[in-house]
Amino acid sequence: MTRFKHLLGLLIIFSSFSSLAPATIADEQLPFDSTSNEEKPSRNGIYSLKVPKNHKSPDGEKVDIYYFFHKATSESDRIGLLFFNFGGPGADAIGGAEYMIKALPVSITKSFDLIFLDPRGTGKSAFANEIRKYANEVRKCKEKQTCDTDAFIKDIAPYMGTNAVADDMDALREHLGEDKISYLGYSYGTRLGSIYAERYPDRIRAAVLDSSMSPIFENEGGLDIDMAKNYEKIAEYRLNYRFERLKKLRNMVGIVRNKSNYQTNDGYSFDKKNIYTLLYFLVEKDNQDSVDWFKSKMYAAITKLLDTDEGKDFHDIYIQKQKKQQEQQEQQEQSTMGFVYPIVSCTDEITPLTNEEISNEDKYWQSSMIYGGLLFEGSQTCLNWKAERSPISSADDINRSISSNILIIGGRYDPNTAYNWAEDMHKTIKSSTLITVDGYNSVLHGFSFSGTKCVDEITTRYLFNPSKKISDTTCKRSPPNNQMSSPKNWRERVEYERLSKP
Repeated sequence: MTRFKHLLGLLIIFSSFSSLAPATIADEQLPFDSTSNEEKPSRNGIYSLKVPKNHKSPDGEKVDIYYFFHKATSESDRIGLLFFNFGGPGADAIGGAEYMIKALPVSITKSFDLIFLDPRGTGKSAFANEIRKYANEVRKCKEKQTCDTDAFIKDIAPYMGTNAVADDMDALREHLGEDKISYLGYSYGTRLGSIYAERYPDRIRAAVLDSSMSPIFENEGGLDIDMAKNYEKIAEYRLNYRFERLKKLRNMVGIVRNKSNYQTNDGYSFDKKNIYTLLYFLVEKDNQDSVDWFKSKMYAAITKLLDTDEGKDFHDIYIQKQKKQQEQQEQQEQSTMGFVYPIVSCTDEITPLTNEEISNEDKYWQSSMIYGGLLFEGSQTCLNWKAERSPISSADDINRSISSNILIIGGRYDPNTAYNWAEDMHKTIKSSTLITVDGYNSVLHGFSFSGTKCVDEITTRYLFNPSKKISDTTCKRSPPNNQMSSPKNWRERVEYERLSKP
């Protein structure tokens, strides 16, 4: 039970390496056809395919995976299959199909059969119903701390990792009669895409890895520790690279870390929960183009607290936000992602950590003296893990196997997957191209076909002609009318001494 309690907080903070799909499509809103193994889709709808539970035993037990099929609207322009994954692990793909289809250029919907495959444990695919039932049981006994998760996890974990899903993708490719696939994956979907390309390098026509995970870190602990450093970089940007503010923030974190409350000059008392919420606000995703962070009430309240030690404005915003946070937590508690995420993530580990290593808080603080504690409290995902693992390929394996041109997209201030993770993927896949997203309101996650014109144009061009090499470039998001209204040092950053060194 412990690992799920720790993870819930992390999912709320991260939006859970999250799905980009804003809503789930109810069955009645899309045609639903449950087909046999042999039947190929001929029209738009939801289909199922039987695949081996364990791909190493192809003649053994079979399970069902579900996918949404959207037929290319022009047979004469058809290029092939385009698979999508919206992240997680734990996010379905069918739920985002309608939104994604509407967001795509007409040229893509004309030219590709679109495939939205629900990974194991999500939607209606294998193990999803079992996880939902078990999640309900865990919620019932959670307060009593009597839940025994080990037996359930041991039974399904070896068959739910990224390797299994990659094999499911290839089984579906073969079932649909295609030699190769094109792929667009966001967040965790970039791990899935890179693993598929490593396992089946001759079957990838094109792959877009948007908001990439890093192939360098071989366990969840490494990713979490590095994320603390990423959060600090975003906070530096959000505080306009003002050393005094960062120093004050570090001091406040130090006080609440020692179990004391921070007292402001105007009489407000903030405990660790308050300060850690402030840290979360500093790395919360931008509201696209509608609100300029540097003109927001949040920015004004936080900088007033840090500059003049007056806490009233932040206190008032904190109270207003509490209801929204409670709603988010309730939604997460009703979701199965808190179960799927650790099952997949821990199953994937190449070099697992011991319980002692997972519980070592010092490494988090060494990564960031501001965000170390926040990440440590929510990041003990694989503590007490006892199930069999199915380790994914290492960075060296990926480097050796993939020679095709892969398009990688990374946001300079991505709060879910650090920018240096995209750089890691780019260095690992030598033949890849890296597109960097920077500029106005760019604390975002997931960039293709979400409103950044430069990224959309490059992604579309690549999907149509993946063999043509694209140069590494930066897509600069601009404010309306190109008025650079936010920090003056976007173009010319102030150098300062880092508060903590990795």
